Amino acid sequence: MHNMRQRKPKNEQKTPGLHRALLAAAAALAAALLTVWAPFQRLEYSFADTLFLQPRPVDNRIKIIGIDEASLQEFGPFSGWTRQQAADLLNSFDPEHAPAVVAFDINYFGDLDPEGDSALVEAAARNGNVVMASYLDFSTKLEQLPDGRFRMNTLYVEQIERSYEALGAVTRQGFTNTVQDSDNYVRRSMLWAESDGSREHSFAWTIYESYLKSRGEQPIFPETDENGIYGFDYTAEPGMYELYSFADVVAGRCDVRVFQDSIVLVGAYASGMMDQYMAPVARSSVMNGVEVQANHVNALLDGRTFTELSIWICALMTAAVAGVYTWLACSGHFTVNLAGAVMLEIAVPLAARQLYRNGLYWRCLMAVTAVAVIFLARLAYGYLTERFRKHKVLQMFRTYMAPQVVDELSRSGKYQIELGGRSCQVAVLFVDIRGFTTLSEGLPPDQVVGILNRYLGKVTEAIFQNEGTLDKFIGDAVMAVYNAPVDVEDYAVKAVRTGIDIVRAVEGMNGDLERDYGRRIACGVGIHCGQAVVGNIGCDFRMDYTAIGDTVNVAERLESLAKSGQILISEQLYERVKDQYQAESVGELALKGREDKVTAYALKF
Repeated sequence: MHNMRQRKPKNEQKTPGLHRALLAAAAALAAALLTVWAPFQRLEYSFADTLFLQPRPVDNRIKIIGIDEASLQEFGPFSGWTRQQAADLLNSFDPEHAPAVVAFDINYFGDLDPEGDSALVEAAARNGNVVMASYLDFSTKLEQLPDGRFRMNTLYVEQIERSYEALGAVTRQGFTNTVQDSDNYVRRSMLWAESDGSREHSFAWTIYESYLKSRGEQPIFPETDENGIYGFDYTAEPGMYELYSFADVVAGRCDVRVFQDSIVLVGAYASGMMDQYMAPVARSSVMNGVEVQANHVNALLDGRTFTELSIWICALMTAAVAGVYTWLACSGHFTVNLAGAVMLEIAVPLAARQLYRNGLYWRCLMAVTAVAVIFLARLAYGYLTERFRKHKVLQMFRTYMAPQVVDELSRSGKYQIELGGRSCQVAVLFVDIRGFTTLSEGLPPDQVVGILNRYLGKVTEAIFQNEGTLDKFIGDAVMAVYNAPVDVEDYAVKAVRTGIDIVRAVEGMNGDLERDYGRRIACGVGIHCGQAVVGNIGCDFRMDYTAIGDTVNVAERLESLAKSGQILISEQLYERVKDQYQAESVGELALKGREDKVTAYALKF
């Protein structure tokens, strides 16, 4: 059957339109629900970090003065410091080459040491460009909106911890609260928070605003959500910003002119000070809080901030991708499915990156995953469908082929059972019970069926043992084909051997038949070889594997002329088997429906 006219395998056939639409809708709905549910949020963040974050050169305007291990060794544990050390740092700057902004990522809450407190206030007032850190204590509060509705405010500012009053009067304040995502990484920040009708701004924003105003420029507010939250893009990994030791600056061991017109952030740089965070650019380590603030200020200066698309918009976009690809995947063409999957797996991340560059964060992992899952599901469906089809074909073949022939079909992979045929050389065998009509009239139907089943069982066994294909049962007659659907070595010899085995088997079963039913049977066999068309004949919903042509007609006519226990073979077949079997010519026989006579031989066995 490998030369038969081919149609698309079932696993590549196009799914009907309504079915495709339903599958696409189901895939879109599932993708949307998973996007809203967000069961893989941590993976989503990790995927976004890999996709969006790109190494960039740091902004040389930002410099860090770190309270490092060397500083703690020189001045003692930080818990024993007064505000004098901070005052000394501010006093160490050259007024002619002063920084544009000095920001302390350190909490100076409450009065501590009058002398040191006063020294810091004086130094900060003299510099006039100092930003101090504050901290917001949040709680949950039920609030009534202007329209009368109530809402639960989970970001209610219960208290603001600021620098002591004298210091606060000569400096600007900005809160240092971080926004940690579900995986504990810091990617977002609050720009502002409402407190008693006024807005408090973040530490990074206050630094950024102070710096631009010192240059006579206006700051640009980034887009935020309704809670003032936005995301910022990291620039540098830990240790990439210019770093100076607090002790070296205070002791005059470095040239303070390097800080001229710069943004100087002062903060903890010793691990024991417990001011470290997980940042997406530092997967294998942690980042000091002052470096997080430096990255934050850097992002504001470069305009690299973003807001997250509404979860419903993300769900809609993911649903569109899943639905469109499902519709495409149901087209049935593997190359189309693969090309569509590859294109979407490239296009979706590229689109997400473009949106990110424009300040919008799209949770695209679910869309990427949906395409991969749909592709694999379609692949698995096609594979399982093909396996089922092959199994079905083999089961069908087992009903009329020898097991070894079926095994050969399985090994060769020639499973096609579509309509059509091929022309090939075959041997065709017909066998029939002599006087079956008379036999059936003299016995009850159940006994006739019993005799017929025994007889057909012996015939089928003989056909299969000789690698033949059982074509069909025609009442008490049987047709078998050799050398189709797979090539069989010495098929002509095996066809003759089948005829002999059948006659002997029928003779051997007569003893049992006479004992059980009081009857004996005999059969006649006709065999011919030649060209025939073999394949599946019928229609899409009902077909039979068979052979048609003159070769089949000649074999059938020979069988009809054979006497009880006789095997008649054609001259063409005799020429093929005469070295192995003896036969006696019975002359030329006139066959019904055929003008030319056929020379036949009666097999001797």
